[in-house]
Formats: sequence, C-alpha cells, structure tokens
Amino acid sequence: MSKVSRQSVRGYGFKQLLANALRQQSQKKKNRKAREQKKQVPAGASAERDGSPAQRKNAASINASSVGPQQDIAQAGDTVPLLFCKRVTISSAKYGGTWIQPDLLKQGSYSFEGVFLYAISQGNVATTPSIQQAFVGSVALKFLPNITAPTLTQYYKSQAQMAAAKNVCPITSGKIFCDIETANYTSAFSSPKGFISRVNPVRPASYSGTRDIVRGEGDTTNTTWTVPGTEIRIYEVATGIDRTAGFWAGGSFPGGVGFTYRFNSRFSNSQLVGGDPVGATIVFQAPGTYLGPAADFFFIVYGTYEPVVIIFPEGTVNKQTNVSNPASTGQLYGIERESSISAVADPTSFPSSYDFTVFSDITFLEIEGNIFDAFQEGQPRKTTRQLSVFYENGADVVLYSQGLSTAGPSNQFVDLAMHLFALIKRANPNNASISQPIDTSNLQALATFAQNIKAFFNGVIDQSVNVVEYVTSMAPFFLLSFISKNGRYSLQPLLPLSSNNINVSALTPVKTFTEADILPGSFAKVYFDQAQRRDFNVSVIFRESSAQEIGGQRTKTVRFSTTANDAPTEQFDMTDFCTNQEHAEIYAKYELSRRKHSTHTISFDVPLLTTSLIPTQIIRVQRQRVNTTGDDRTEIETYQVTSIEHASNGTTSILAMHFPVNGSGISLISNDVVNTAFEVV
Repeated sequence: MSKVSRQSVRGYGFKQLLANALRQQSQKKKNRKAREQKKQVPAGASAERDGSPAQRKNAASINASSVGPQQDIAQAGDTVPLLFCKRVTISSAKYGGTWIQPDLLKQGSYSFEGVFLYAISQGNVATTPSIQQAFVGSVALKFLPNITAPTLTQYYKSQAQMAAAKNVCPITSGKIFCDIETANYTSAFSSPKGFISRVNPVRPASYSGTRDIVRGEGDTTNTTWTVPGTEIRIYEVATGIDRTAGFWAGGSFPGGVGFTYRFNSRFSNSQLVGGDPVGATIVFQAPGTYLGPAADFFFIVYGTYEPVVIIFPEGTVNKQTNVSNPASTGQLYGIERESSISAVADPTSFPSSYDFTVFSDITFLEIEGNIFDAFQEGQPRKTTRQLSVFYENGADVVLYSQGLSTAGPSNQFVDLAMHLFALIKRANPNNASISQPIDTSNLQALATFAQNIKAFFNGVIDQSVNVVEYVTSMAPFFLLSFISKNGRYSLQPLLPLSSNNINVSALTPVKTFTEADILPGSFAKVYFDQAQRRDFNVSVIFRESSAQEIGGQRTKTVRFSTTANDAPTEQFDMTDFCTNQEHAEIYAKYELSRRKHSTHTISFDVPLLTTSLIPTQIIRVQRQRVNTTGDDRTEIETYQVTSIEHASNGTTSILAMHFPVNGSGISLISNDVVNTAFEVV
C-alpha cells in the first residue's frame, strides 16, 4: 500500500483517510486456498507436551465430593517447575503462598509402605509443608483412612554441593534412589482368581532381594489355594514361544508336570499346618544379597535367556487346609511381592564413578506412607490421586527488592524477573558486567510500590518460556512496563509515582514537543476503535491462598457506577499468580480507567534526541490545528511514551498513548484508579 502524503492533509481529513485505509486493509478477503499442511518441528513431542494445558502445575479446583484426578507421571523432557511465592501478613491479613500439583518422578515400596518422589521446584525451597497442607485427591494426607503415620521429607543439593560429590544422591532415605537401575518396588501380586507372573533373568552383577506379604481380611490362618502344574502355561515374552514343556522337562520340581502349586502355605517342622495370617511377611532373600551369575540357571529352568511369563489360572481355595483345625472365616485376596534390586552392594553409597549431578538445584519431596487408592478386592494398590501441596514459601532467590542484602523466598515480581534472567545467565549480583543488561537502580522502589498496592506474585512457572516475552507480558498485571532503556532492559511504572504510590497530584511532563520540534509530515494520530471505548465490565479471576482449599478460584466483576449491568464483559485470568482481591481489583480499575480516558495514539519524528526520554514517561505535545473551516486553534495534549526508536539517519521516532489530565494537571487515569468509587461484585 502506498504511503499517504501527510503534508497534504490535516485534522479530520487525515484521520478519515487513515481510518478508511485501515478499514480496507481489514476487509480484504483471506486466501481461500486449501490450508497448508502444518509442519511438525523435529523432536517436538516433548515441547508440545510441555506446553499442553494438562501439564499445568498450578492447582485447579477439585470438587470436594470427588476423589480428584489420577496422579500425573513425569516424562522425559518435562520442565521442572519454578515455585515462586511468599506468605506475608499485612495488618493481620495473610497474603500469598500457593498450591502446586507436582508430577510423580518415582514410586517405590519399602517394607510394604509406599514411597513417592516428586519434583517440586528449581532452586531451594527451604520450607517443608505439613501433612495437613498436602492433599491426595481431595483429602489431606493426615486424614487418609489407609495411612497411619505419613512423613514428608524434602531434599536439596546445590550445584556446588553436587559438583563436589557427584556420586552422592540428594535423596538420602535409602528407600528411593537417584540411580535408574536401583529400586525397591512391588513386583507381583498372586491371586486365587488367577494371575500372570513375569520372570526376568537376573543380571550377573545385580544385587536383589524379595519379600512377600499376605493380603486379605479376617482370619486366613487355615486358608491356602492350589493350582495343578498341568494348568499353568509359560511363554517367552519376546517371541510368544510356548516354553511350558521345556520347563517341566528340566526337572525344576519333583514330580514334573504332576506338581501342584500351593500358595499361602504355613509349615511347622516341614509339615503343612495351614495358611499365613493377613499381614504376615515372608522374606525369601534379604535386599542387597549378591546373587552372582544366574543367566545359566535361568536358561536351564526356562530354556531361554529372554524374560518369560507364567500364567496361573484360577485356583482352588481351601479354607480348611489343616482338617484338624476349624476353617478360616476370613477372605484371602492374595500375596503381594516386594522386590529390591541394585547394581551396587550398598545403594546408599555409590562408587565415585556414578554421576547424579542432574539432580542438583532441584527441591524434591518424598512421601512415605500408603497414599494409594483404596484397596480393591483381589487387586494390588498401584494408583494414587493427584498430590496437591500448599507452600507458604517458594524457592530462595536473590532479593533485589531488598537491595541484594540477602537471599530467600519472595513474592515480588521484580525479584522473579531478575531470577529468570539469572537462570539464563543474563544477571548475576556478584558480577557487574553480567548484570549490566538490566537496570536494577529502581527495583527497591518498585517493590515498595507493589507492597503498597498489594500486587504480589504467588504461583508456579511450569512451562518453558522466553524470558523477555514472559516478563513483558506479565509486567502490566503489576502496573509495570518492561522496556528497553538506553540499551538496557528496565521495569518502569505504568502510572506516574510519587513516594512509591500512584501520583494523584499535578504532573510535570518531562518534555514538551511543539511543531518546531516535530519533523514536517511525520505526525499521525490514530483513534481507538469505538468498540474499545464503550462502557464495559471487567471480570478478574484469581486464586484463594487458603491452605484448606485446593486452588480455590474466585471471580470479581469491577465497573464504573454508571456502567449498566448488561454491558459487555471482558475477562482477565490472573490465576497463575494473583492470590488476593486487592491486586485483582486495582488492575481491573486501571484497565477500566485507561480505556475510558485514553482515546488515541500519536506518532511523530524529531531530530535525534540526546536526552534520556524513555517509554512510560509523560510528555506534552503542542500543535497548531488548521483546517478549512477557519477554527484554527492551539491543541495541547498530554501523552505517555510507549516506544522510542533512533534511526541511523539522525531522527528519533516516538509513539505515545493519550494520557489526559484535568484542569489542575492531574492524570484522569491515576485519579480514577485511586479515588473513584468503583462497583465490585
């Protein structure tokens, strides 16, 4: 589209031409050809999963009458979340803290108690939540019916600590491990109703052990069940080859195929005397016992070096195995097996050749206790509901909000922004040259401003983000703008401040531009569309910060008192970070006031500016309006700079938003935000 000669039109005529041009552009028909095939980025599956809504770790509301969704399991390529929050008390009211729904990294079993490991956050979260602040489904851990004494343990090692001892796993309970080939786990469940047992050849250098526990209800001391050898089948997993005949031909059991398997047998002096009681444990081989080379033995028994499955059909239950004693009155569900396997003799002390540094600088949460779903008859307990944990404090970060005096948890957006830049090696308080790309001189003042308006960040960053884009998009929710200032990034307030509060006194523009400054033909004014300026309601969504309600969401509608109830509503979702109504309200007020009073934007060029004019600063523009009707007059308007570009041809281009003031020079937008009585419902 050719350029319009701006020198030839003025006032309303130029605006009309520009509006028509924009309207014509918007009404052009889109290409009706077939849609182009979407291109899949190579190795993009992990990135797509990482960006999916299902991967969000901010806790969603759970219906109190339901058990909640099943626990999410971590996968390779998932982003470790960043927990950023701090609970504070202001005038006896508590603000902040956040819920997180972490993925399950590892699950194990130790002495038939469940052991679960979750990745909570990048960085060190120094505060461990209580068992009342950890929910499984919709029930607090402390009140689960299947658990008596659950424990929460947090683990963390810095990069420096891990670098000094790469082979020392941060997880030190001895029940769940960093090494992928070392585990305590539930390996099988034998049921009278039939079951499949998978048998793997033991590797020559493995250390392992097994123990069994009887599952059931009531008295099972005289209950066993039997399966004739003629009814079992053995198959090689990889090929499906039937290995049953070879198994019996190998003479593995006296009597060959005529052997009868009996389960839950209890002996005394080698004599069968009945069944084991519910809860009885039988240790076949203590964990950590060296098995030695066993592949040849496996081949002799099964005729293959590959894993096999043994299929046991439904057996015959005998509740009076010992006819001399009364029949059992309880119900035998089956026998659960717990296995231990390790590549080293002592999995609590790995040799120096091992490297676990991938576990550095991450806070892990370990839960010990049977948080499984309720035991189902004849079925082992494997699944759990989603874990939701309330943290009052998040990861420790450098506190730029306090002048770099210390490190600790924070709820200040300025600290979050600096921490994100530190993660990508663009900020370092101990290295001035690295810190140079970001202006830190005003961060304490901005933190005080945030404290005054109660604008806090309490949330979870759970997906990969572009730091500059993320900070830029989030800053307005804190009444800030992330700008480029003299070759450096900078956070600046969207509204003029005075003593770290919104300024509602007369403004003094930093510079006045007249026609003598503005290059001829460069000035343009564009009015906002009428639909953007009509009365509307703002609906803001935020989260509760209560440790008793998982991720509870609230909605408030804010409007001017003169706005009709049925006016259009625009919704702003602040649930990722906002946990208090005051924060949500002041942002809604800013949006309403800006849209009401700011009617247009302007752009113009001037000779190269050598002053330190930056975006968000207030300027005044004074021009002589001349048109054919003869009502020439001087126009003086106040604007907020939104963009400045310096060109190599010696000019500076300025884009600014209308920022009107009243007769006393007070900002109409700021005055509304601070002093106008809005309706909040």
